[in-house]
Amino acid sequence: MQIGAVSSPALADKAWNDAVAAAPGLAAGKGKAVERIERDGGTLYRTAVTGFADRAAATAFCNRLKAAGKSCFVR
Repeated sequence: MQIGAVSSPALADKAWNDAVAAAPGLAAGKGKAVERIERDGGTLYRTAVTGFADRAAATAFCNRLKAAGKSCFVR
């Protein structure tokens, strides 16, 4: 589940910390994945939460984040 595409590794860490704070129970046992991508002449750090048992679990986590005012989507 992607939680952001940000301009620095520090912002990727912040996106992760914000997601964990918004859904602490659902975040237990989950991992963080940061992928560096080149896009339109710039670098982005695509940040995702990993380790879901299935798509329904990822969707539940994303819905919790959205309820807290965060953005996300299940890939």
